[in-house]
Amino acid sequence: MIKSVVLAAGKGSRLKSNNAKVLHRIFDKPILAWVLDSLAEVDQDEIIVVCGHQAEKVRSFLHAYPVTVVDQTVQMGTGHALMCVQDELDDFEGTVLVVNGDSPLIRSETLNDMLNYHEQREHQMTLLTSQVNCADGYGRIVRRNNTIIGIKEDKDCSEAEKTIKEVNAGVYCFGWQFIKEGLSKLKSNNAQEEFYLTDLVAWAYSQGLSIGNFILQNPNEALGINSRTDLAAVSRLKNQEALEALMDAGVTIIDTNSTVISPEVDIGPDTVIYPGTYIHRRVTIGSNCSIGPNTSIFGPAEIGSHSTVIQSHINRSSIGEHCNIGPFAHIRDGSDVYNKARVGCFVEVKNSTMGEASSAAHLSYLGDAQIKSNVNIGAGTITANYNSFTGEKSTTVICQGASTGANSVLVAPITIHEGASVAAGSVVTQDIPAQMLGIARPRQEIRGLPVAKKVS
Repeated sequence: MIKSVVLAAGKGSRLKSNNAKVLHRIFDKPILAWVLDSLAEVDQDEIIVVCGHQAEKVRSFLHAYPVTVVDQTVQMGTGHALMCVQDELDDFEGTVLVVNGDSPLIRSETLNDMLNYHEQREHQMTLLTSQVNCADGYGRIVRRNNTIIGIKEDKDCSEAEKTIKEVNAGVYCFGWQFIKEGLSKLKSNNAQEEFYLTDLVAWAYSQGLSIGNFILQNPNEALGINSRTDLAAVSRLKNQEALEALMDAGVTIIDTNSTVISPEVDIGPDTVIYPGTYIHRRVTIGSNCSIGPNTSIFGPAEIGSHSTVIQSHINRSSIGEHCNIGPFAHIRDGSDVYNKARVGCFVEVKNSTMGEASSAAHLSYLGDAQIKSNVNIGAGTITANYNSFTGEKSTTVICQGASTGANSVLVAPITIHEGASVAAGSVVTQDIPAQMLGIARPRQEIRGLPVAKKVS
């Protein structure tokens, strides 16, 4: 039997934030969520999360997860955090997996391999350790005759111990029935005046318990977040991991240093991502697309194969196949652009549909509009969808094969029927029947200029 304990009570004072440390976000996903998602792929009986700083906010976030929440009302160290879980584990006979809630890079494969190692070797305690070039800030693994005898926290290390390169990665497997007695033996006589979970190692050694260590192959997995610098570093690593996976899948990324793509994004082969592109949340992009440069896409969103998006912003919308978007287009709030459609320079589409093979090439706003297939939207067309007196938004319908002239305003609710046209410069307030031309503008007059203005 396995139960997991996630230590998520820390304040993270170096972040200088009003938010709990574990609720800070990487790709719009809280740090704690990354840890819990990795734990979800571990075969276990229960996940227990220890909350402390801003416990109410953390508890609120955890409503979406099948976990047990325990409060550490006063934060007195990692050892004290595990003491707070003792009632939940009182009669438990199995392995307790302890993971830090601020280590979003830890992988489920690592956790499963460590558990298998712990159980196969029949250790009473197993530590996750790593060899690093710079051990500053890490607890050092102290050995005697190659046997682990303890862990020294960085602030408590002697000069000789500071030279040790084998460090504690902050993940533990405990045979609970062997280890729980040691919690009552922990002392707080250290630089932080806290109960260190790491002190359990020296106690276990003194009791003759079997202590093993599972070596972490990628030291980055152990990175915890204690500062904004750490947050940025981990975000870069997550991004690098996502970009490498996409390139391995056949996506061309011109400049990895200026491209940010979250791990949830799925992109088809032979698509090219140009510099300055930011793709965030759940986004699916087909094959043979061209995305960027200087483009942002926020999911949930979908872009079909063979489409081009240049220097534009897309948010919560779908783009079909063989579409051309941009430059400087803004497609947002649940819009659907169908196959072979074009949304061009300085065109904003909001909560609207753009039918197949329809085109809005220049300088238009299309809000709350249903635009059918083969429609041509003239430059400067505006759908006036909002009534500022009532606060209501109304719908504009432009049927198949219709067209609007340059600088026309369509005051919703209104329907432009099949094959109808709107004359340039018109402000249209009534429906236009099929195959008819709507003109709503003053008649042009030509008058003589005053004598002083005439050219001799």
